[in-house]
Amino acid sequence: MRGAPVCAIQELAGHKDLSTSQRYMHLSPAAIGSAIRLLEQPVSEKFRGDIVETAIGQIEKSSS
Repeated sequence: MRGAPVCAIQELAGHKDLSTSQRYMHLSPAAIGSAIRLLEQPVSEKFRGDIVETAIGQIEKSSS
């Protein structure tokens, strides 16, 4: 898969259903390990946009 979106693979393969594409797609142990490491990483504060936006919205409302 090499990081390609599943829907793109489905379209390129000419499969009607995603389940057909998934039947032929197998993740290597390295790909699974990479996904686990990615999910185990702590979430950075800069990626919590909903919290920042809420705080900014409240500041804007209170200064109006």
